[in-house]
Amino acid sequence: MAEKKEKTPKKRKAVRTKKARKKLNWVLYVAVVAFVLYIAVTIVDQNVKIRNAKEKLSELDNKISIQDIKLDELKNVADAAEKDDFDSFSDYIEKIAREEMDYVKSGEVVYINIAGD
Repeated sequence: MAEKKEKTPKKRKAVRTKKARKKLNWVLYVAVVAFVLYIAVTIVDQNVKIRNAKEKLSELDNKISIQDIKLDELKNVADAAEKDDFDSFSDYIEKIAREEMDYVKSGEVVYINIAGD
């Protein structure tokens, strides 16, 4: 009878081991699924950040091209000032201010034709 008592604990131990393995397998399965979901969410988040960075880079490139155009215009103005043979650059600026922006010097009298002719 002593032998029967010894066999019974071994079977229980074997059964517990199978249950423990099933539980461990289930826990590992859940952990792997959670890890895969974490990786997927991280990848999507990084793609969104990359897209936003590309949009910002595109906006900055547009601003740079606008500034390049303005720089070219200013260079053209400087070249035109040299070609018109003004005494100085300030004379050229004065000419542009008077002709295109309707500026006047202090003390000058401005006559406005109200007839519209």
